[in-house]
Amino acid sequence: MSDTFPSSDLTGTFPTLKISSRQIALLNALGELGNLRKAAAAIHTTQPAASLLLHQLEERLGVQLFERLPRGMQPTLFGEVMIRYAQGALHEFEYAEAQLAELARGATGMVRIGTVMGPVPTLLTRGVLAFKAAHPKVRIALEVGTSDELLPALIRGDFDVVLGRLPDQLDGESLDIQPFEQGESMRIIARPQHPLVDHSGLTLADLAPLTWILHPIGSPMRRQVENALQAAQLIEPLDIIETRSILATTSMLESSDMIAVAPNDVAQHYARYGMIAILPVELPLSMANLGLMTSKARPMSAAVKALLSFLSARF
Repeated sequence: MSDTFPSSDLTGTFPTLKISSRQIALLNALGELGNLRKAAAAIHTTQPAASLLLHQLEERLGVQLFERLPRGMQPTLFGEVMIRYAQGALHEFEYAEAQLAELARGATGMVRIGTVMGPVPTLLTRGVLAFKAAHPKVRIALEVGTSDELLPALIRGDFDVVLGRLPDQLDGESLDIQPFEQGESMRIIARPQHPLVDHSGLTLADLAPLTWILHPIGSPMRRQVENALQAAQLIEPLDIIETRSILATTSMLESSDMIAVAPNDVAQHYARYGMIAILPVELPLSMANLGLMTSKARPMSAAVKALLSFLSARF
């Protein structure tokens, strides 16, 4: 780049950031596409106009945001910061747009909840039903996932509240965390007619040759299950199918002699309806305690505060 910028001292004071919505959109497009021509087309402008928008922003900040390469553009460290800012701003605008649409349809608020599977059949269901009875016009968006997915999504702005397992290192700077004392116990489940359902003296070693349905590598539940099996000296590689879907899990169990691991409340829920059986063997693991988590970076609406009080009252 032929233009020169003032040398930037990271310990110095940057000018007050003034950035237009077009520049935010351009930063986001450049972060995704890495090409000025494609980014300009994505935000419905010309390449010279996009180049001017970027130059004005770099001149304002006094730093270079992108390196101009023969086949595209690569963000500098400053550029990476601004791309994250742009992505966060667009998330917030999308959420605001969704809230406005809900209000226009007669809703009185919107709450996006992310949760792990374990508390869904009992604690979460009771809390949400009680909340909806008191606030029938608040829209609830509920997504079930694993903690390793939910927490980054909360920080990114995809959820208002996450009910999940507490991270190994609590992020007190960016998250408000309300921990609960109770942890989750886990059960090994199979189809009701599985040949091992009534097996006396069943051990983990008896289950090692079977196909296991487990959460993907990297999820907290998967790590804990693997640790428990190693502690039982089952070091041979298991035959594993990976999925987070309880529908896929119960469907495969129903048609095979596979086994799976599920939180106790989930296992009890499906066992009551005769869909699965809980095998008579202990899985020696202790899952991390659950907690309610919200982002400190995002002001809570009245609807979110009300929902938190309903959920807290049921733990």
